[in-house]
Amino acid sequence: MKNILAIGLIVLFASCQSKEEILYQQYVVEGRSIYEKNCSNCHQSDGSGLRDLYPPLAKTDLWKRVSQEQLVCIIKQGQKGNSQVNGKPYAGYMPANAKLEAIDMAELVTFMQDQWGNKKVYSFDEAKAALKNCR
Repeated sequence: MKNILAIGLIVLFASCQSKEEILYQQYVVEGRSIYEKNCSNCHQSDGSGLRDLYPPLAKTDLWKRVSQEQLVCIIKQGQKGNSQVNGKPYAGYMPANAKLEAIDMAELVTFMQDQWGNKKVYSFDEAKAALKNCR
C-alpha cells in the first residue's frame, strides 16, 4: 500500500512539472555523473579546486567571464598555459575530453551552472553548435 501511495505522489509531482523542468532535472542528474567521472578529480566534487594546481569552479568569477560556448571548447579540447580565476593565476594543464559528445556537454554545462552559475538548461542544440565552432 505504501508503494502505491509513493508512486501516486511521484506521478502527481511529475505531472505538475513542465517539460522544461523535467529536462532540466534530467540534465543535472546526468551532468553530475559526467562531472564526477571526468572533472571532480581535479576540480573536486564541491568545485573548490585543488590548491594552486587546479582552479575552483565554485564561488568564482569564471561564470561571468567565460561564455558557455567557450567552456564547451575548453572542456572538449583541454587547456594549456596560464589562466586566471578570481585574480589568481593557474598554470596547470587541463586534459582534453575529446570523447564527450554534444549531449554530454549539454548535461555537464547544465550541471555546473546549476551548482555554481545560473539555473538554466544548456541545450543539446547549443552544445552541438558550440562544438562546431571550437578552434
